[in-house]
Amino acid sequence: MKTPKKAAPASPARAATAVPVAAANGLPTKFFTAYSYTVYLVYAPKYSPKPTNTRGVGGTLTLGPTGSYEKKLTIPGPYGRSHFDETGRYTLNGKNIQFTYTDSHGKPVTYGGTFNYSEPAQALSMVLNQEADGGREVFGLVVKGSEDVKRTFNDDGTVKLGD
Repeated sequence: MKTPKKAAPASPARAATAVPVAAANGLPTKFFTAYSYTVYLVYAPKYSPKPTNTRGVGGTLTLGPTGSYEKKLTIPGPYGRSHFDETGRYTLNGKNIQFTYTDSHGKPVTYGGTFNYSEPAQALSMVLNQEADGGREVFGLVVKGSEDVKRTFNDDGTVKLGD
């Protein structure tokens, strides 16, 4: 008498991609797309009460509906442009977003913060790496291809159409 074969359990990676992030968070399908970085503000209260607006930020962030992401961020600096490229997974919980990728040493790195998506403005803002002293990074992103639409990103990460 033969014993029936048991099905192998699903790997964690397959289980994570099986349930779309959209279904769990009620976001419109337009949220899951490619964005262009347009704004990068750095708040470092121990150095200055005013934020540093890093002009010339560029690159893209692509958010997949199953929780995968790809970031290609460039930030100008006094010694040339810095590149921050990541491929990994993200999770959403209400207005919180968390990114996890594997660094060059094979170690997982996780960071996150809050996000605000505006469908009418075709924009996504994120406040990341928030510290107890008020330090944080504010990113303004727009749906790729809509860079010419006039928008205003506020210091708290909200966005509105127009100047």
